[in-house]
Formats: sequence, structure tokens, C-alpha cells
Amino acid sequence: MHPDRIGSYRISRKIGSGGMGNVYLGVHEETGDEAAIKVLPASMAREDGFVIRFSREIEALKTLSSPYIVKLFQNGTSDDGSYYYSMEFVDGETLTTLISRRKKLPWQEVIEISLQIALALKAAHNAGIVHRDLKPSNLMLTTDGTVKLTDFGVAHIFATTRLTRTGGVVGTAEYMSPEQARGQRATKHSDLYSLGAVMYAMLTGRPPFTGKMANDILHKHQFSQFDKPSHYVPEIPRLLEDFVCTLLEKKPGDRFPDGLVAIKQLENVRARIEFSDRANAETDVARAAAAADHTADRASDHTVGADADDGEAEHRPGAATMVRNFVRDDIERQLQQSPVAKFLDNTFVLLALFAIVIAAGIYLSIETAPDPGEELAVAEKTLSGDATPAWLRVRDETLIPLLEADMLPDRRADLETWIRRVDQYEFCQNINISPPSDPSVDSELQRLVRHAFQTYDSGNIAEGRTELATVYEIIRDDTQYAYLAEFVTATLHDWSAEQNTAGRRSFVATMRSRAKTLARDNDIARAATILRSTIKLYQQDATVARELTDCRRQLQQLESAAMDIQSENSSGEQVP
Repeated sequence: MHPDRIGSYRISRKIGSGGMGNVYLGVHEETGDEAAIKVLPASMAREDGFVIRFSREIEALKTLSSPYIVKLFQNGTSDDGSYYYSMEFVDGETLTTLISRRKKLPWQEVIEISLQIALALKAAHNAGIVHRDLKPSNLMLTTDGTVKLTDFGVAHIFATTRLTRTGGVVGTAEYMSPEQARGQRATKHSDLYSLGAVMYAMLTGRPPFTGKMANDILHKHQFSQFDKPSHYVPEIPRLLEDFVCTLLEKKPGDRFPDGLVAIKQLENVRARIEFSDRANAETDVARAAAAADHTADRASDHTVGADADDGEAEHRPGAATMVRNFVRDDIERQLQQSPVAKFLDNTFVLLALFAIVIAAGIYLSIETAPDPGEELAVAEKTLSGDATPAWLRVRDETLIPLLEADMLPDRRADLETWIRRVDQYEFCQNINISPPSDPSVDSELQRLVRHAFQTYDSGNIAEGRTELATVYEIIRDDTQYAYLAEFVTATLHDWSAEQNTAGRRSFVATMRSRAKTLARDNDIARAATILRSTIKLYQQDATVARELTDCRRQLQQLESAAMDIQSENSSGEQVP
């Protein structure tokens, strides 16, 4: 039996279930809109771990906006104490169902589906979220073929956090990255590995590694080599196979650096395969036409007289004589051909003509391609207006391709400036302020932990650790919060490791270099302002203490030089 009502939705039927409860199809009482309602039952809501994971999924969906990720509508608590949230209802099937029904998907369809998955991952990563459990059952396909990524229950919010206990593993074994299998922190590279495993399953009908036990599969992800997709599907294009194998590299650094690069590479793979297929098809047509013409000529000569009187058979020549006559007639026919026919009846001539046709096609495609300058002008018109999501499309579809192809070398600086401006817009759009918490103690603890992560992520490492350690001191002896205490302990352990300060050191070094340049140009006042501002920004950060000492020394030198100049000017004014 399913509940009749959840929140403001009337429930019609159950459409799914999993480790985090059940999913129902509901209709909003006021709007009449359909929605999928995910419910964490009251029995599970009494377990802190489930509540944290459920809340984490809600927080993740609140920050995401992509046509390839299910949309969150509302969330709350029902009368019986169950947690729930409503989301976009996807009328379709999971990728698991599709693979089970069709076994292996054509490579063209695999590329289309994979590009949509990669776009969903890019949107999540841009929002600071790592999915950590990408698999076919978490990918819905609508009736028109649109992909919808679901289930952010184990999502990794803010790339510096760990959401499992020390040494714990979260995810699905068949599609899990090697680093997750070792219990290490998941990153965006981990999602890309899972994308490779999903693509492998679509192409071959099976994941890259299988086994009787989950531990066996996890071990294989870390140490074994999978069979290449062409082992099961020999006709798979080599370029696509290489792309999948790159995603499935053991070391995260050997995979593509991010979702955007993976998208561009996969689009390039598709274009190159399609171009190669067209060229091969045109070659086959040309060869078939040439062979057909030659065969027709022979057939017309040797079918004449086929219906002659049977009585003449005894006067027909033998086999050897027939071969001799055939060769002689063929030679005579070639000698009788017109000059044009003789010219065309040559393999090298036909190949040369085919090459000319291909070159002409390429030339025409280049000639009809959009002018880079015109593309940039259209992009600048959009970017000169109000900031909207259209800026992101212009950056990804126009600015970045123009910059990477170096099609406008004299406008390279403008391209970089526009891209940087859109990056800043995207960053500002992704800054979210958490809504006020409800009056419960659990909600307040979650808010405090979330605030500690935000503090840490903003660069205040010591302060973030202090906040989180203080929360731990409050809950460490309370059995109600055992899971949360384990999570906080594991996180504090992670945060105690040596931090990556390369970005900060590089920034401070750049500011020092800029100040030197300004001083050489006699703009000492501006140089001193930059150094003072840099010192003020990082004066509490011990990780760049040595760099700040150099800044202070440089500032003293500038101030001394400024005083000398002022003194010289004063002395000059006193001379009669």
C-alpha cells in the first residue's frame, strides 16, 4: 500500500524503490502538475546517517540547474515524520533497462547519450558537486531520448569534503573509480571514470569488470586490465575506443582534466568518425561505378549470339580458344575507345579525380563555414548586454573554440578577457546562501557543520578546522550522533594533511612581479598599494608567510625610494 497524500501531492502509484526509500508518482493538488515524490520513511528517518544523506541529496539538487539533471520542486516532512522531496517526473526508462533490452547500443547512439551525461556532470562539477555514484540505473531516458541524471544521495558537496567514514566505500562496485575503491576522496575525475564505465556497458552490454563479490570487482578496478571494447564489438571505431580507454585510466591525472574537455574531445571524435565514414562511402561508390561500367561493356559483347541454333555448338571453339579470343577482343575494344574513354579507363586517373572531388568538398565546406570575425561579433553583442545563462553558451560554443583553434590571433587577448568575465559570472551564480534551518537540534548541527565546510572552502583553513573540531567536542559522546561524529573525525583527519598552496603562492608572486614592473615605470604609489593590499589579504595565512616577508621587504624598499625622491624634490625647491 502507498500513502494517499504526501505534502501537497496526491499519490497515484509507486514507481520505484531503493536504499533511500520509495518513489511515488504524485499530482499537485493546486497546479495539477505531475511529480516524482521521493520519501525517506519514518523508520529510516530515525537513523542519522540516512537523514544526512537524504538532506545532502536535497541540498545538491537545490544548487543544480541543467536540462540533463532532474529538477527539484519542494521538500519537507510529512505528518508521520517521513522526509520527502518532489522532483521532475521523467516519463521513460533507465539506461539499465535500455541496455538489458537491447544488449549493445550503436556507437552513434552511445556518443549522443554520453555527451548528455557529460553535460550533466559538467553542470554538477561547476556547482562544486561530485556525483560519486554515476551508473546506468541513475540515468533516466525520456521518450525523446533526453538524459536525466538522478540520485545525488551520496554526492560530494564541496570538493574538499569526505562523506564516508575513514576507509569506507560509497558507490556501486561495477562503475566505481579505483580511488573510490581504495576509500579515497572522490573528485570530478572519479565521475569521469564512471562515465567511461557506463559507455563501456552501452557499447558491449557489460561493465568493464565483473565478479561474484563486490570486493573482487573493487580489486579489479584497482589492479586489473579490462578487455578493450573491440574484444566484444570488433566494428567499434578506434577513436571512440581510445576515448573510453582514456576515461578508464587507473590514475586520475591520466584521464581528461574535466567535463568540458571530455565533451570537446567526444564531439571531435564523432566529427572525425563521420568524416572518415563519408570519405570511405564516396570511395566505394566511385569504385563500384567504375567496375559497373567495365562489366557492362564486357557483358554486352559476350551475350550476343547466346541464343544461336544449338546445331552450331559443335562448331564452337574450345576453352583455350575462347580465352584467347576474349583477351584479343578486349584489347581490340580498348584500342577502339575514344580518347576520353581511354583517359578515364585508368585507375590512377579515377583516384586523382576522386581526390579532386574530396578537396573541392573540403574547400566548399571551409568557404561556407561561418566567418570567425562574424562569430565573435555576434558573441560580443550577447556579452555586452545583461548577464544571463546565454553567456555560458556563448563561452562554450564560440569563445573557447575560437581561442583553442587560434582562429583570431589578433583578438586573442579579447577572447581571454571575455572568457574570464563569463567564468566570473558562472562563479557568482554558483554562490548559494543556505536557507534558514528548522528549529530542530539535528538541523542546527547540520548548519554548523555546513558552515565549517564553507569556511574551509573559502580558504580559512584553520578557522574551518576549529569550527568543525568544536562541533565534534559537543557530539563525540552522544550515541545519537555516532555517524556524524565518525564523519567529522574523518574530515578533520583529511584537513590535517598538507594543503595545496600553489595557487596562493603563485598569486602573491604575480602581485610582487606586477609591483616591480610598476616601480620600474616610476608608478611607485600604485606598486606600493598593490603590495599593501596583498599583505593585508594574506596576513593571517601562515602558508604564505615567507612570500609575505618578501612583499614587506619590497614595500620597505619602495617607501624608502619614495622618501628619497621626495627629499630630492624638496632640496631642489630650496635652491635659489
